[in-house]
Amino acid sequence: MKIKAAKRETGKKAAKQVRNENKIPSILYGGGAEPVPLEIDYSEFYHYYKESLGHQSFIFLQIGKKECRCLVRDMQIDPVTREIVHLDFQEVTAGQKLDVEVPVVTLGDAPGIKEGGILDTGVRDLQIRCMPKDLPDAIEIDVSELQIGDSIHIEDIQQKYPDVEFLQPSNTTLVSVLVPKMEVEEPEEEEELLEGAEEKSAEASEKESE
Repeated sequence: MKIKAAKRETGKKAAKQVRNENKIPSILYGGGAEPVPLEIDYSEFYHYYKESLGHQSFIFLQIGKKECRCLVRDMQIDPVTREIVHLDFQEVTAGQKLDVEVPVVTLGDAPGIKEGGILDTGVRDLQIRCMPKDLPDAIEIDVSELQIGDSIHIEDIQQKYPDVEFLQPSNTTLVSVLVPKMEVEEPEEEEELLEGAEEKSAEASEKESE
């Protein structure tokens, strides 16, 4: 997707002015040059953001006559309004490996869930390193054979992504089917028996002291 971008002034006052114009203050990194402060249209980027939810994808920034292929490196969101307030872009250079974060997506239905197990996604995003041409939209994990107590780790999926280097430990748990927790309530009768036993014990102690 292509989005028009323009160079901007730096500073808090300038950034506030950009936001008031319904634009997002941003910075472009990479390309062997100094970081470039930019501003982009909020509605244009938000359309891309909605389309790319759940997967990693390239974005093409049109800066004057120059077009840059980029990835979103960081996104700051206002905790109250949930609006995007700042963006960091990383320019993608041909022949240069990327260090990026991609989402983890589960595929299929685990038999263990039908037996009462709970599917637990231990990691929602993974840090990976690869060439731009090998960048996956997401790391897909097939859970269709997981029984209660089973787990899938990074080392179990490495063969599926031979051109991707996972930057977390190979024994990192990605997804597992947990044993359901059973809540055991003590019956009221048992509580009454315990209280009665405590009373008898107290009476016996009194008699012994006499």
